[in-house]
This record gives sequence, C-alpha cells and structure tokens, in this order.
Amino acid sequence: MPLKPEQLAAALGRGLAPVYLLAGEEPLLVADGADAVRRAARAAGHDERVVHEVERGFDWNLLAGEASSLSLFAQRRLIELRLGSGKLSDDGAAALIEYLAAPPPDVVLLLTADALDKRARSSAWFATCERVGVAVYAWAMETAGLPRWLIGRARGMGLTLDEPAAALLADLTEGNLLAAAQELDKLALLAPPGGALDRDGVLAAVGDSTRYATRDLADAVLGGDARRLTRALAHLQDAGETPILALWQLTQDLQRLVDGNTAGQPPRRRELIERARGRRPAAYWQGLLAQAALVDRANKGVGNGVEPWQALTTLARRMAGPARAAGTAARTTRS
Repeated sequence: MPLKPEQLAAALGRGLAPVYLLAGEEPLLVADGADAVRRAARAAGHDERVVHEVERGFDWNLLAGEASSLSLFAQRRLIELRLGSGKLSDDGAAALIEYLAAPPPDVVLLLTADALDKRARSSAWFATCERVGVAVYAWAMETAGLPRWLIGRARGMGLTLDEPAAALLADLTEGNLLAAAQELDKLALLAPPGGALDRDGVLAAVGDSTRYATRDLADAVLGGDARRLTRALAHLQDAGETPILALWQLTQDLQRLVDGNTAGQPPRRRELIERARGRRPAAYWQGLLAQAALVDRANKGVGNGVEPWQALTTLARRMAGPARAAGTAARTTRS
C-alpha cells in the first residue's frame, strides 16, 4: 500500500531508495514531497538533476540512456520524470519496469504524477515502483483534517496557530488546500513578534480582511455567538466598509435557513446552518428576509433615516438570538 504524504519524511530518514513515485489528488502535497526528495538527494551528493516531461511520443530510451551515461559534473544524479496523468504507454510501462529491474546505484529516479485512476494504481509499473522504492499517494484531504494540517505546516514555518485560528482559515478557504497554504504563507510574513496568531490575529493579518470578517460575521450569526458577532461588525465598520457585502452574505444564509438548501457549502457551514434552522421555525427566517430588504433600502439611502450599520446589526442579532421556549411560564422561587 502506498505511503501517506506525512510518512515520506520517515522513509527518507532511512536512506535514499532507487525510485520515488509521488502522485495524488492534492498537487501541493505532491510538490512538497518532491521537494523533500530533492533535498535528501542533494544532501546525499546527487548534485546533478535531469528533468523530463513525459508527453505523448516521449522516447523512453532516454531513461536508460540518462541512467547509463557518464556525467562531467557529478557522479550521482537525480532523474525526474513528470508523468502528468500517469497513463503510460505499453512501451513506457515496459521501459520503467526494465529500468527498475536493475536500477543504477548512483541514480535516484523521481516520478511525479497527478491523480491516478484505479487502473494506473493497480498497474504492474506502479507495483514495481512500490516494491523497489517508495510510492506515496496524496488522497484528497478531508475538510475536517485541514485545520490539523495547517497547524503542523505553520509550526514548520515558525508560526503558531491555535485551533480556532486554524479552523477559521480552513473554513474561509473552503477546504482548498492550496488556497489555505497560500494564506498561511501571507500570515508567516505578517505575523506579530513571536509568530503566534489566534482567530482575531488571522482576521487582522490576512490581505483581504474584509472578506474574512464578513464570513466570520456570518458564521458567528449562524452559531449564535454574540461576542464574536460584535467583533466582526466592529472590524468591518473600522475598515470603512459599507454593509453591502455583509448584508449579501446574511441574506444568502437566510435563504438557506428558509429552504434548507446547503448545496455547495463546506461541511462546517452546513452544520452551522442545520443547527441554526433548529433554533427557529422557517416562518421566523422568512420574516427576517423582509427585514433584510429594509437594511438594503437603508444602505441605498431610501430607508427613512435608518442608519445602515445599525439596521444590519439589528438583523444580525435577531438571526443569532436563541430560540424562545414555547409557553414559558413565570419562574417561581421557593424559600
């Protein structure tokens, strides 16, 4: 069975293998793994690197030729073959298997590929790579695992993310690993002394803080978190923004609360929406849609003197408010 990306470091620590096959559905993890192999190869004296893009009509004789040729620059080499889709021709598969039957001791072969279908993962050439060397496959990362991955990646960059901050970053990038990593790179440059960031630090440090604060406001509303809601509203107002984007987001969520349609939402937001729907009947959310229309008119200057931010704040608090128990009776105190 292929290794997971996080297992590659331990495999490299045991010494270099003749071949490394890195493929999967997360290009960032494949690229990170390839960088790790390159670093290990350079540390072991493989100073020359040869790269070939394997496209239609690729001459597989190049592999045997590169492996057997003498180099004027280095005795040890790293040969990279970028396989793309990994759909090798019969000649390619045969050439690779033949090469791996007796791989030269002074060459490390690095194969990288995109996501491989079941046929490729079950092929003889894939099995040979796994038997002779190391095969790593990066399956698509589940949204629930992204915060933990971000915390670990941040630690390697000298940055500390607490769990709420990592969860926020994962949620705002909607489970997109590459986008989350790019935002983390920005945070590493903007982080305060000591490199520690909490949820508010993430909101303050990211480049597009308005978009993040808007999403944070919407999530606070759905989660019934009044304190976080207040902070997000203050952040947007301090930035000199109009309520347009925030109102749009809240209106979209109100519509989801009315009809229950959460298609296209990340798992964490779907859970927030379902919980919020349980707090109030659909008629309540329908009534707040009408109030959202009033906020829109106030923002356009036709709200009969209503201040737009105050109207939005009232709407947000009503959306976030807890459910009232039906038929609540007066409390009786016994002495």
